[in-house]
Amino acid sequence: MYTSISQIDNFKNKSSPLSQLTRNMSGALVRAQAERDIKNARAAAEAAIRMRSSFLENMNHELRTPLNAIIGFATMLQEREIYKLSADQENTYYEYILQSADLLLGHINTILEVSALDNGSVEPDHSCVNPVDLINDAVASVEVQAQAANVTIFTGTDETNQGARVRSEKINLIWADGERAGQAIDHLLQTAIKSCVTQGRKSGKIYVRLSSRREGWVEIQIRDDGHGFPADELEQACNAFGELHRELSKPFTGPSVGIAIAKTFIEMQGGQFTIKSRTEKGTLSTIAFPLANASQLEKSNDQQEDLECLMEKSVS
Repeated sequence: MYTSISQIDNFKNKSSPLSQLTRNMSGALVRAQAERDIKNARAAAEAAIRMRSSFLENMNHELRTPLNAIIGFATMLQEREIYKLSADQENTYYEYILQSADLLLGHINTILEVSALDNGSVEPDHSCVNPVDLINDAVASVEVQAQAANVTIFTGTDETNQGARVRSEKINLIWADGERAGQAIDHLLQTAIKSCVTQGRKSGKIYVRLSSRREGWVEIQIRDDGHGFPADELEQACNAFGELHRELSKPFTGPSVGIAIAKTFIEMQGGQFTIKSRTEKGTLSTIAFPLANASQLEKSNDQQEDLECLMEKSVS
C-alpha cells in the first residue's frame, strides 16, 4: 500500500498537541523577552532622568553657594564705611570673591561639559602634547582652591624629586587631545582636594607623578591622602553623571561627577583610565596616553608651521 503525496501534505498540515504547545511556548517566550526589554529600557531611561535631575539639584546648590559669597562680600566692600573694615579685611574679602568666582566658573564649565557629553557633541582633537605642560597647567588652575582648603600639591617625575613644578626632558610627547586631557586632570585634582578635606579633615596632600615606564605609553598618577571612597560608590561615580550625596543640607562626601567626566574624556581619545580607593587611605587615579609616533610628530610640526605662517600674515 502506497502513501500519496496529498496524504503526506495532510499529515504535515495537521498539528499535533506537542507541536502546538511548542509554538505557544515559543511565542510566549518571545513576548516575555520583549516585555523585559521594554521594562529594562524604561528603567534605564527613568534612572537617567533621576540622575540628571539629582545632578541639576546638586549643581543648583553648588552654584548658589559661591554666588551668595560673591554678593555678600562685594556688598560689605561697597559699604565698607558702615562695616568699618580694615585694610586687611578688605584684602581678605577681595580674595574670597576671587576664590568664589573661580569656583563658580568651574561649576559652570562642569555643567557645559556634562551637557556636551550627554548630547554626544564632544569630538577629540588629537595633536602632539607635552604631558609636563598638561600637569603644570592643571596644577596652576587649582592652586587657589588647594590653598583655600589647606591642601598641598606635590609634583614630580621618575627623574626628579617632588617639587612645585614638573620638569623633565626625558618625557616624550604624547598623542592626545590637549584640551580634554587637561580638563580631565583638572577634574581629578579637584576631586582629590575635596576628598582631602571631608570627614572633618582640615588639610591634605596630593601627589602628581609623571612616568614613562610602560612601553609606548606615558602615565600620570594622582594620589591623595584623603578620606577615600567605598568600592560601590567609586564604581557608580565612574559610570554616572550624578553626585552620590543627595542631601543638599549636608556637605558632599562622595566621589564627584568630575571622575565620570575625566574617565570619559580620557577614554574617548584612546587613553586609559583606572582609579583605586580605600576609605581612610586615599585615592589613586592613573591615566595613560600613547606616545606620538613619527608620522604624528611630522603632522604636528606641519600644523605648527602653518599656524605660524598664518600668524605672520595677520601681523603683517
